[in-house]
Amino acid sequence: MLKNKKQFYITELNMGIDGLESYTDYSGPFTLIKARKIMEKMFTGRSFNNFYNMTIRGPRHINEHGFNTEFYNEREDR
Repeated sequence: MLKNKKQFYITELNMGIDGLESYTDYSGPFTLIKARKIMEKMFTGRSFNNFYNMTIRGPRHINEHGFNTEFYNEREDR
């Protein structure tokens, strides 16, 4: 199963005027479940300055809106 493989990274998005310019991987690889737990701790602990730019990056997939993306939601219910 895809979410049990260690291929997910905690990533900071570097946004510019025109949108996403680049991204920086901070830690990983993790399983999707482990990456979501780490993100939850980061959000509750406020251990970094701009948590709106943090996300989980992994293999490309079709999200719930029908877009082909490599970014995953930090919550399992979404």
